[in-house]
Amino acid sequence: MRRRTRHGRKGLGTAAVGLVLLAAAPAFAAPGGPEERDVQLVYCLDASHRAELFTAAARLGLLEPAASAPVSVMATDSVMPTASVGSMTPQAWSVRRRDDFARACSALMGAASDGPGAAAEEKKEEGGWLETFLTSLPLLAVGSLLTLGGQSWERVSAERRLLKQQLESGRTSFRAAAREYLRNYEEDPAADHTAVLTAREALGAALAQVAAPGARRARAHRLADELPLAGPLPEFVAGRRLGTDARARQAQEARLSVDRKLSAVSDLNRRGLYWRWRTARERPARTTPGASA
Repeated sequence: MRRRTRHGRKGLGTAAVGLVLLAAAPAFAAPGGPEERDVQLVYCLDASHRAELFTAAARLGLLEPAASAPVSVMATDSVMPTASVGSMTPQAWSVRRRDDFARACSALMGAASDGPGAAAEEKKEEGGWLETFLTSLPLLAVGSLLTLGGQSWERVSAERRLLKQQLESGRTSFRAAAREYLRNYEEDPAADHTAVLTAREALGAALAQVAAPGARRARAHRLADELPLAGPLPEFVAGRRLGTDARARQAQEARLSVDRKLSAVSDLNRRGLYWRWRTARERPARTTPGASA
């Protein structure tokens, strides 16, 4: 009875040790999953890789060295595993010695992916996008410059159109206010001058916004200062009240002055080429060294 119990305990201990060893077996001993197995069969048994597979297996001690250089790559080729199981076809070897085949094929695929050719191909792919980017960089720069240039031109054109409208509006308002005031002045020397002053200030503000060319800007600033009717026309001259005829003469002179200045305001809207020519013409000549004053 004791002997039977001792043998039973011994059997249980052997089974426990077997389970521990099975659990501790290396991971590579377990066959790969179905997808990995399919990849290995397709890749390593292909005619272009079969000779390399035999060489890898021979170096790993899984096949006899003579099998590393087969005469052909047809399905009738035979391999000789190092285990004493006899020769067999590569397909049979991949089935009967599945672990050996998987080990050799994994080593071959790993070496192919880490080899200089793969690295060169990867480097080529990485350099490809960089080369493409560098090649297209000038085109991108030109496109950006054209876009910025177009936006700048559109902005300048919009500003010029707005200024032209402001000048024309100010010119029209000032002429109307001046004519109304001068007509009233002929009848009443104390006529209200407020509307004329307001219109004059608005036109002067528009003239102050006129930009280059230099001759155009200078002309606009002079016109802003020279606009007539900065104040009301006189009611008395030398202590004597002006009569109807005298006021009519004063009003007519003011009308002519208003027309001349407003005509000059219209000239500011001439093409830029004209004003660039005026700028170059009116530029003072530089005095050369040694020239007499």
